[in-house]
Amino acid sequence: MKKKEYIVPETKVYPMEEELFLCTSVQPQVPGSTEEEWEGDEDVDSGEFDI
Repeated sequence: MKKKEYIVPETKVYPMEEELFLCTSVQPQVPGSTEEEWEGDEDVDSGEFDI
């Protein structure tokens, strides 16, 4: 079996702009809700969207 030549791994660092992310939690107003079986401490999955 013939040995292969060792190739040294290289690393390159590329400069990038900093990204700031906006995170929020939405709390629905229970008295204004149209959900009939609403419980105050129940989690509601309202989906996700990008701004």
